[in-house]
Amino acid sequence: MSDDQRKIGITQPRQLRYYEWSLATGWTMVIAVLLAINFYHEKSQALETARTQARSNYQRDVIYRHWNAENAAVYVPITKDTQPNPYLADLPERDVITTQGKKLTLINPSYMTRLVFEMAAQSYGVKGHLTSLNPIRPKNLPDVWETAALKAFSGGSQEVSSVEKMVDGSYLRLMKPLKTDKDCLKCHRKQGYQVGEIRGGLSVAVPMEPLWVIARQNNILNSASFIVLWSIGLTSIFVGATRLRRTIRERDVAEREIIDLNQVLLTRAKELEAANRELDAFCSTVSHDLRAPLVSIVGFCQRILKTPADNHLDTCERYTGIILESAHKMEKLITTLLKFARITRDELTRTSVDLHGIADEISKEIEMNEPRRRAIFTIAADMTVNGDEALLRVVMQNLLGNAWKYTSKCAETLIEVGVTERDGKTVYFVRDNGIGFDNSQSEKMFEAFQRFANADEFEGTGIGLATVKRIITRHGGQIACDGEVGKGATFYFSL
Repeated sequence: MSDDQRKIGITQPRQLRYYEWSLATGWTMVIAVLLAINFYHEKSQALETARTQARSNYQRDVIYRHWNAENAAVYVPITKDTQPNPYLADLPERDVITTQGKKLTLINPSYMTRLVFEMAAQSYGVKGHLTSLNPIRPKNLPDVWETAALKAFSGGSQEVSSVEKMVDGSYLRLMKPLKTDKDCLKCHRKQGYQVGEIRGGLSVAVPMEPLWVIARQNNILNSASFIVLWSIGLTSIFVGATRLRRTIRERDVAEREIIDLNQVLLTRAKELEAANRELDAFCSTVSHDLRAPLVSIVGFCQRILKTPADNHLDTCERYTGIILESAHKMEKLITTLLKFARITRDELTRTSVDLHGIADEISKEIEMNEPRRRAIFTIAADMTVNGDEALLRVVMQNLLGNAWKYTSKCAETLIEVGVTERDGKTVYFVRDNGIGFDNSQSEKMFEAFQRFANADEFEGTGIGLATVKRIITRHGGQIACDGEVGKGATFYFSL
């Protein structure tokens, strides 16, 4: 697979997966933040509702107190719950009797406020407390929270509120200062207060549990809504990513097909270029190598016609031998060309092929043709490959045949067939100690009909190595060669 194909087939889906999960994470974080904001809002709303209720109670109680003070106190019948105020005992008119004999007692603003607080606590759970750092009534002493609030009023605060734990639950406690006015001096003059001074505060405690229940219900409803919204968002993200991935996959397939098609076209172009070169060489061969035997045949036929009658038989016999030899050369060349053309058309049949056995068999056949030549063949033992046995036999026949041919003038022929590693690939080679070649011309070695100057004295058509290259290329391999004039040659090929 090429780098372009790897980028198309791997990088983009990984990036898309990264973006997909990043978007899903971001969407989850957005929903989580919105849900947290909603929870905070519900809590703040509950606190603000309690604070508003506390202020309302405070304002109501203050209005009652002012009304009571402005009317110089109020008389009510004495009952079990409304007993005469012992802290007003110094007032001569604390208790009165109506003309009908009904006993009444004086209810000052503080006493009335305390009675109202008790009624509110029983009916609505809202607690109130009239307190001061210097109270007349000991039960009006402030608790810890109220003491801190009263001190804050001395520092200029106009309101103190917070959620606090009390004996029977959580409450929003709110306290505002009570300032001394002229009517208040009737009861508090003896404490030394002046008009306008803060003499204490009115504390209101609103139960939070009913409001927390409402907030929790709202949070549950909102959470369900956000979960539905989150699910819809995630579904949209993953469905969209799946569709985009499918689109990318389809595009990748199309791009791979284009790359493969371009590769095929490039291969075809190279094959066409090679075929054109071979065609040029073929035309040259036909015009030269095939014409030479024909010229020889025509020439000797003409000589036969002009030969005198007295030695006609002997001359015709000698000329006929030359004509037959030329015809055989032309037939051999034509056969070689046909075989070369069929190499690219026949279908490959891949099997397990023993190159050692083929090379050994061919070497023995070659030696039988020249039994007197001194020759040493060295063939590696383990050379099993996957390929077309018939075509690979042609490869070994050409390489070993060339090695045998170009070592014919050596005192001793040395031919080696082996296997090695080059650039991490398994490579097979055929090495000889023959005439060699100029290594700078190695790229032209496998072109059809190419013959070098130092090989002209050896018989050949220049098609053998081109045939070898075609077979190796069809097997998906490569072929190369190294050589030096007078020092032999080595041919490498991979499958």
